[in-house]
Amino acid sequence: MLPLLLTFLVGLWEVGRMVWVATIMTNAAREGARVAAGGVYAGNPVTVTMVQQEVKDYLTTAGFPSAAVTGATVSLTNLSSNAWTDPCDSSPLDHFRVTITIPSGNAYSSLQFSPVSTITGTTSLTVSSDWLSANDSRVSVNAQLPY
Repeated sequence: MLPLLLTFLVGLWEVGRMVWVATIMTNAAREGARVAAGGVYAGNPVTVTMVQQEVKDYLTTAGFPSAAVTGATVSLTNLSSNAWTDPCDSSPLDHFRVTITIPSGNAYSSLQFSPVSTITGTTSLTVSSDWLSANDSRVSVNAQLPY
């Protein structure tokens, strides 16, 4: 009975760990999306590289192993009809998605606590967060008075 109970407990522990990891990744994606939505961060126009770094900094601060952070893939996808590459060029309410993927291999393995990797059956983790741009509207003002 003890081996069955221990297997159950280790499995429960591993699933709990993966839920915790997925929650941290979701929060990191939201943080990256929040930075991207503003268009300007610390007085600088927001680029995709800045969003990726913000997400990786969040993961590092949350205690993720360096193998998971360096192996993570962070992407920002423009889902709107407006063409832009960097979030600073987006129009108000442009839809975009920040996606984080921890691939199989060393990056994913560094997140596991138990030595039994087949309990959950997962080999990679992917989370995403959809946001809308909060950039200000572009208004042009003509300084000429009409007289």
